[in-house]
Amino acid sequence: MRKLPLIAALTGLALPAFADDAALLMGVSRYDEFRRVSNGVEVLNSADDLRAAGYAVSTLSNGSANDMDRLLNRFAAEATDAERLIVGLAGRFVTDGTRSWFLAADSDRPSPFGLDEAVSIEMVMHVLAQAPGQAILILGYDQDADNEIGSYLRQGVGRLDVPQGVTVLFGPPNVTDGVVMQAVTEPGADVMAFVRDSRRLNATGYTPQSLIMQSADAEREPSLPTIEPSLRAWTLAQDRDTAQAYRDFIFDNPDSPYVTEARRKLDQIERDPVRLAEIEEERLNLTRNQRRAIQRNLTLMEFNTRGVDGIFGPGSRGAIRNWQQDNGFAQTSFLTTEQINRIDAQARRLAAEAEAEEERAREEARALDRDYWEETGARGTVAGYRAYLERYPEGIFADQARERLAATQEENNDEARAREQALNINPVLRRLIENRLEQLGYNPGRVDGRFDNNTRRAIARYQRDGSLTATGYLDQATLARLLADTFGR
Repeated sequence: MRKLPLIAALTGLALPAFADDAALLMGVSRYDEFRRVSNGVEVLNSADDLRAAGYAVSTLSNGSANDMDRLLNRFAAEATDAERLIVGLAGRFVTDGTRSWFLAADSDRPSPFGLDEAVSIEMVMHVLAQAPGQAILILGYDQDADNEIGSYLRQGVGRLDVPQGVTVLFGPPNVTDGVVMQAVTEPGADVMAFVRDSRRLNATGYTPQSLIMQSADAEREPSLPTIEPSLRAWTLAQDRDTAQAYRDFIFDNPDSPYVTEARRKLDQIERDPVRLAEIEEERLNLTRNQRRAIQRNLTLMEFNTRGVDGIFGPGSRGAIRNWQQDNGFAQTSFLTTEQINRIDAQARRLAAEAEAEEERAREEARALDRDYWEETGARGTVAGYRAYLERYPEGIFADQARERLAATQEENNDEARAREQALNINPVLRRLIENRLEQLGYNPGRVDGRFDNNTRRAIARYQRDGSLTATGYLDQATLARLLADTFGR
């Protein structure tokens, strides 16, 4: 929701208005995540009439959230000094019943806490309240589209808490633009009378018996006599650049000097294989998640899409074109249902082959693990256990090897302890041994005639350095060598 930027524009900016009156027209017909909205951009048709009536007009067709944010903030700044305000929005709306939002062309699927990229209708009305009695909000949307979106949202506009002095008009997109050209900007025309005469236009909020936005004696900016009357329709057809747009232009303007060019462009579209492929892909209405899946599949097959973001940019188009070349399709860079299914099948097969190869590698590793165990640990020797653990510390038999090694070492310790006890070493000799170990640098701990853990580690190091069995306990050979080192030095 665009609340914070708009509030900042209302309270923190002290910019001069560009004109006494301001208008903002934004229409969206093509969405990344939704089906097209018929006539969604027709709200822009009234821009010239508004300019001629003295409004500073901003327009946006199929705009992103960032573009909408920019225009909304500019409009909010202009609204602080405007006497008349007009906002026209057409496209898809969502509501939770009490709040409503207008969706940008690149909006993700709406969620209760994921509407940061949508336009708050409540905030737009708050801005319009700067010109009470001369502020109109026009909402164009399919009033039959009220599908639920999850548990908390649905398409459409909910109950509006309209500020004092703001008039809200709503109806289908192909109807709402007419109120501007035939009532709002027409000198002396009554907006409310126009609404009452229309079967498909509704009003709420400030709805007086009569509302005249353009006085009868108002001077309109003269139109340039040299401008061809069909130029605006021709410009709109070029902006849309679709076969249907050119067909509509030819049908509506048969005597226009641009008809020949319109027929040429129509013929080009209908014959151009790349354009036909583009149109076919557009009809698939691929969602962003579906495009992400295609990008992942292409990447898996080593066709670099330069990212998996659900947007078919140059990287994705290049990857599609390369895949089409490798698979015998026309290199249009646009996809058909058949091609999408084949990409999916190839990616699944490749993933299955990779998984099978990984399983073969795992089985081979397990076989080598078992073979090495048979040659080492399975023989039941300390050396065998240690050899196995050195190569396979996390192997199949690692826990078993550690358990057996610990048990064997405990048995050896019991035997070594018994051999030491059989020597009957008295405390005096114990201190002598500790003293000698300390002199040799083995750090036996405190020299007190008591063999603690420090003493045991010192004895084990001494035994290891002397190529004796390193148990940490004294036996006849270890004692004899220590005494020889003591008295023979």
